[in-house]
Amino acid sequence: MRPPKRNSSSKPKRPWFAATARRPRRSFVGVDIGATAVKLVELSHRASPQTLHARTWGIEPLPPGAVEAASANANISDPSAVGEAIRRLRARVGAKARGAALGVPHSAAVTKTLRMDAGLTDEELEVEVALEAERHLPFPPDETALDFELSQLCLDDPALVEVEVVACHLDQVRQREAAAAAGGLKAAFVEVETAALARAAHWLDAGRSAAPLLVTTLGECATTLLAVAGEDVVFVRQEPLSATAATADELVREVARLVRLALAAPGVAGAARLLLAGERADTPGLTALATERLGLAVELALPAAAFDGEAHPRKPPLDDAGPALFTAWGLARRGWPAFSPAPSLGANP
Repeated sequence: MRPPKRNSSSKPKRPWFAATARRPRRSFVGVDIGATAVKLVELSHRASPQTLHARTWGIEPLPPGAVEAASANANISDPSAVGEAIRRLRARVGAKARGAALGVPHSAAVTKTLRMDAGLTDEELEVEVALEAERHLPFPPDETALDFELSQLCLDDPALVEVEVVACHLDQVRQREAAAAAGGLKAAFVEVETAALARAAHWLDAGRSAAPLLVTTLGECATTLLAVAGEDVVFVRQEPLSATAATADELVREVARLVRLALAAPGVAGAARLLLAGERADTPGLTALATERLGLAVELALPAAAFDGEAHPRKPPLDDAGPALFTAWGLARRGWPAFSPAPSLGANP
């Protein structure tokens, strides 16, 4: 999304571009750009029955220095190098889709819930949200990628509505759009990675329990833990991952601290399950040790049902890569808004 523009009255106007395809999509990819590798999942849409099917997937290492490894924001230093890795990965696994969703790390974004007059028209709401965002967000207006979504009427005042606003520095969006273009993709959506994780977790947990679900991603540079209630993220915390956290014992200690914070937060009471995602989720002994020490039912975040079905000739074996692909899978589901409604920081229809 581009920075807010101003109309003749000098009020910022929300630059909204609906990411709708001119013809029905047959497939769509989610691309998760990490510090050391690119992860890709391509989903195809079946009209009968109405399902999304994982057509292919894969992981491709990045050259040193392409992404700032020490940065939790995963700043892309060399979009061309990242794009070349995406291009190699697409060719190797046989991905055909051109449209893509990419993620911005939680640490690089700001999310605010604003209370607005429920009687505002869509155009008035756009103007008011942009004005409020200028007061609440840390980025200059002309350097901000911004989007919002109506949440619900305020319970204590039906005349007001809650509006979820998400924003990040515009460079974060431009870096990912440039990398996607260099890899032969068109960035249809750029969103915060926690939205993709929540979407994937909601699908995986559908019908299993009404209690909030905890999800943690053990990435190369950071640990993120979120609590998902239905389709809503009710808690999220991200911390740098210690470079010494290489064993199951060390990883469990880092996760335990975040779990304690989550269980003490409003709306998380009753959470009894934890999904492990990310590159380090398959650390030997981690699942069993976390179950023992955390008092939760701990399992790997692997949407096995979505990865079943007809095999693609170049589809790689899933093996233990499923948890590392969880974010990319959630991003890929963003290609069908009917399956995955959510705010997006960038959209190029």
